[in-house]
Amino acid sequence: RMQQQQAHHRTNGNDAGAVSLPTEECFEKLRQYVENNEAELRGIEEALEETVSEVWDAFSDVVAVRFEATEHCETHELIRTDHSLVGKVMMALASLSTEMSSLSAHAERRFYAPLACFGERFEDGSLPEGEESRNIAELLPLLEELSVFVQQCYSTVRNAVAQLSGLFSDKSKHFREAFKGARVGALLTEMGELLRALVTLDAIVASNGELRLHWEEYKRMLQSAALEPEIFGA
Repeated sequence: RMQQQQAHHRTNGNDAGAVSLPTEECFEKLRQYVENNEAELRGIEEALEETVSEVWDAFSDVVAVRFEATEHCETHELIRTDHSLVGKVMMALASLSTEMSSLSAHAERRFYAPLACFGERFEDGSLPEGEESRNIAELLPLLEELSVFVQQCYSTVRNAVAQLSGLFSDKSKHFREAFKGARVGALLTEMGELLRALVTLDAIVASNGELRLHWEEYKRMLQSAALEPEIFGA
């Protein structure tokens, strides 16, 4: 009988061990699942946390809010005056300010990056023969657009200077009294921003050695094509 009881206790112990092993595995998987979720939630919380030192990350925060006003109002709707001369001058100066502001933004948005990054490559080494001329040929539409843009800037600035010259010149008494003490700070600010954009474009072109090098190669290619057009299939 004693042997039977001992055998019965051993059987119960083996059964308990057999039951506890899957249970421990289940608890271990549950613990790992909780730890992984905790680490993931902590990462999400850190990514969405607002701090003074951190900047907006477009890859973490995929949604952005723009606070610029979207209302569009024409200049003539904002100018209300009983003096026809004052109204005309204000309309001209306001339109010039708006145009110069638009030109400054267009220069930064359209020309800065392509001109500054021209010639950048991932690999070091010499380019294949004719690659410099091909790069300049692909850039020609942008350079033509830039030339038209610069001429438009010159015309706008000349117009603004002519308007200011007429505003502060010695004319009739009625004209001087109407604009005595007039402040044109907004116009001068926009003119300065536009001139800054033109100077920045000059600096970008002057500092890009690859652009100058490719341009010289392109001019030599044109000279060769003019002297020996059959080589280039012209």
